[in-house]
Amino acid sequence: MISHDVNEALKYASHVLYMRTPYFFGTKQEYLREMKQYALIVGVLIALCSSLLGVTLVLKRFSFIGDGLSHVAFGAMAVAGVLNFTNDMPFVMIVTIICAITLLKTGQNSTIKGDAAVAMLSVSSLAVGYLVMNIFSTSSNLSLTLTSSEVYLSVILSSVVVLLFLMF
Repeated sequence: MISHDVNEALKYASHVLYMRTPYFFGTKQEYLREMKQYALIVGVLIALCSSLLGVTLVLKRFSFIGDGLSHVAFGAMAVAGVLNFTNDMPFVMIVTIICAITLLKTGQNSTIKGDAAVAMLSVSSLAVGYLVMNIFSTSSNLSLTLTSSEVYLSVILSSVVVLLFLMF
C-alpha cells in the first residue's frame, strides 16, 4: 500500500517504508516505537522548560501565554501547510517567537495587559489558521510525526532555555 497518510496506512500495514528524512524501513511496531521515543524525549524537554518559565510568567500576569502561542503555532503551521513548505518547523518557530516577544514587550506597556493581549492574539491566530486551511487546502499537508532533526532541534532549544533561565 502506498499512501501519503501515514496514520491511515498504519492501520493495514505490516511493514513501513518512510521516505521523509531520516528514511526508515521496518515493521509497523518498530516504526511506532521510534515515533513514541521521539515524542517522549520532546515531551520531557517541553515539560522541563515549561516548569522553569511557568512561575515567572504567572507572576508577570502571562499565565495564558502557552495556550495563546500554541494557537499562533497552529496558524503558522496551517499557512506553512498551504504553502507546501517541506520543512515547516523553522517557519512556525520564527512566527511563534516573534509573537511571544511582541506580547512580552508590548503587553505590559499598553492598555490591554498580560493575559488579555494573549487571548486576543490567540483567538485571531486560531481564526487565521482555520480560515487558511479551509480556503486554500485541498488535503491535509500537516505531518504528525517527529523526525530526528526535529528532536535534536528540541534538545538544543531546551538547553538554550535552561541556560538562559539559569543566567538570568
